[in-house]
Amino acid sequence: MVDELVREYRARLAELLGEPLMVDDPLITTAQAAVLLGVPPLRVAGLIRAGHLPARSRAHRRLLLSDVVQSGLDRWMSVTEAGVVLGVGDSGVRRMITAGLLRAHGKLLPLRRTDVEVLAQLREGWLTLSTAATKLGVDALEVHQMLRTGVLTHTCDVARPVYGYELSRVLAVRSGRVA
Repeated sequence: MVDELVREYRARLAELLGEPLMVDDPLITTAQAAVLLGVPPLRVAGLIRAGHLPARSRAHRRLLLSDVVQSGLDRWMSVTEAGVVLGVGDSGVRRMITAGLLRAHGKLLPLRRTDVEVLAQLREGWLTLSTAATKLGVDALEVHQMLRTGVLTHTCDVARPVYGYELSRVLAVRSGRVA
């Protein structure tokens, strides 16, 4: 698959330059890398600054085509992009970083795409206080108390603090099925 990407990017680069490539692994600019990958040049520059993409020439920020292909620029996303995936705003993503739900790796493009996608899947099973209260047949204050006392485990997500799978255990304990 990497070989296919290299061939594709080499062909696109030759087309972009208007001439055939003379070396197997050419040095390209951040602007060329951005065009090849379909991302803004600031995104490429941000990855270089964060150390996720090795620049071969600091003065002009030249990159080896193979480094661009192997770095997988699509592995990184900004806080705003993560917010879209998670369904929250920038401040919500920053709260998740502070709470330890996401790990920041830099300033411009701090988040790994896979980390954000995994968290988005996990959050689907997490509930708000009011949803958990409705399912348990109690008010939100009682759910909050359950979180404080350890009856329910807090997800560390302010917007969705309750693990949905724990509700069946609490309901079973209340109905006397579990000692």
